Amino acid sequence: MDSGGNKNAARDDCPNCRNKEVDQLKSDLFNCKKNTQAKDKKIRELDKRVFTLTIIAVAIGVIFGKEALDSLVEWLDSINAFKSGASNLTEVIAPAPGTLVLFGAALLPFRTRKRR
Repeated sequence: MDSGGNKNAARDDCPNCRNKEVDQLKSDLFNCKKNTQAKDKKIRELDKRVFTLTIIAVAIGVIFGKEALDSLVEWLDSINAFKSGASNLTEVIAPAPGTLVLFGAALLPFRTRKRR
C-alpha cells in the first residue's frame, strides 16, 4: 500500500503530471459531452420518425378500420337475415320431427317376398 500511496503522492506533487492528468480528464469530459449530444440528437430524430409513423398508422387504421367495421356489420346483417329467413321457412314448411318418421315410412315401397 505504501508504494501505491507514494506514486499518488508523487503525481500530486508534480505539477506537470497533474496538469497532464487534468487536461486528459477535461478532454475525456468534452468527448463524453460531445457523444452525448450526438446521441441525444439522434434520439430526437428517431422520436420524430416514430411520431410520424404512429400518426400514419393511426390514420390508416382509422380508414381501413372503418371499412372493416362496415363490412363486418354488413356480414352480420346478412347472417341475421339468413337466420330469420331460415327460421321462417322451417316454421312454415317443415313438419314436426315425430311426423317425419311417418312420412319416411310411407315413402318406403312395400314389397312382398316371393317364396321359392
